[in-house]
Amino acid sequence: MSNEGQNNGLGMIFAFFTGFMAGAVISLLYAPSSGKETRQKIRDKSIEAKDRTVELAQQTSESARQSAQNLMEQGKEGVQGIVDTSKERLQEAGVQVKSAVEVGRKVSSDVRTKIAGSIPGVGGTDEGSEKTTEEA
Repeated sequence: MSNEGQNNGLGMIFAFFTGFMAGAVISLLYAPSSGKETRQKIRDKSIEAKDRTVELAQQTSESARQSAQNLMEQGKEGVQGIVDTSKERLQEAGVQVKSAVEVGRKVSSDVRTKIAGSIPGVGGTDEGSEKTTEEA
């Protein structure tokens, strides 16, 4: 959308200069002066209009360059923010995974201990062996 506005503005400026040049040429042609003077005035006005057009083109080019640079900087900042957020989330996920692994190890150790305790002669507790002798 903003490009359309810039293009419209440039079109209006060039239309203004074209109208200005046409008006200047017509006024010089109808002015009461000799042909040589008229041709010199037309040359001078043409050079002046050319200089203004070049200046306007340079200003427009610089403005476009600055806008592009600002957009690039904003894009870099946005990407850097995404990278930073992603790093933080990755670190948080790492902490959660480590915690889950520790819980899994503890549960695994508890289950092994219970299983070993329920097998006679493996766990080293006499509860399992007393139960089996009472059952027999």
